[in-house]
Amino acid sequence: MTKIELTPAFLIHRRMYQDSSLLLDFFTRNYGKIRLVARSARSNKTSLQMFQCLNISFKGRSDLKNLTDWESSDHPRRLLGNDLVLAIYTNELLSRLLPEAEKHQKLFDGYWNYLRMINEQSDIEKEYSLRLFENLLLKELGYGLEFNKDSLGNPIDSELEYQFQEYKGFSATVDGNIPGKALLTIDSGENNLLCIDHLTVFKKINRKRLRSILGEKPLKSRELFFVN
Repeated sequence: MTKIELTPAFLIHRRMYQDSSLLLDFFTRNYGKIRLVARSARSNKTSLQMFQCLNISFKGRSDLKNLTDWESSDHPRRLLGNDLVLAIYTNELLSRLLPEAEKHQKLFDGYWNYLRMINEQSDIEKEYSLRLFENLLLKELGYGLEFNKDSLGNPIDSELEYQFQEYKGFSATVDGNIPGKALLTIDSGENNLLCIDHLTVFKKINRKRLRSILGEKPLKSRELFFVN
């Protein structure tokens, strides 16, 4: 029997299960995305909050194991308005794209840092942090992209215009719609140099990359976006 005690985790999705139980998807630091049953938990689900790091314990012999205990290892995080929508969006990405039981510790830490900062950032900083999280997720899934090189391995030229092609990268072209300067600014990681135009470029590139692996089924959280 598998028995795990108090491992760091975030609840990313939940649904009703049988008469009084919950079926819960967690993103754990040490075991990746896992699905657990919380028996008779509907009356006690208030402490099973999303966007708050928990230490969870679980056990079982089958693929669908039982949640046996949990406690908070984080301070309460109250997200409202657009902050809540952005956090729901990141959870949906994790729920839809992460494979089962595949460890992604760097992504776990990046997600936690994103949640820690979201209440304290300006609108531009929030959007940039979201794009960086998308970028980290794509990289962890094997879809990394270098913003400082074109598809042939040549350095991006700030004076040229580029087009982006999925699975290929950036190509310099006279009718390109992506300024080389924007790509180099994104690559620099200095958010104080970013402007709305650069963030729009970053968003469009990531949307195209995500669409290729999400498939035709739309993200439900996109319907809630106020500014994104």
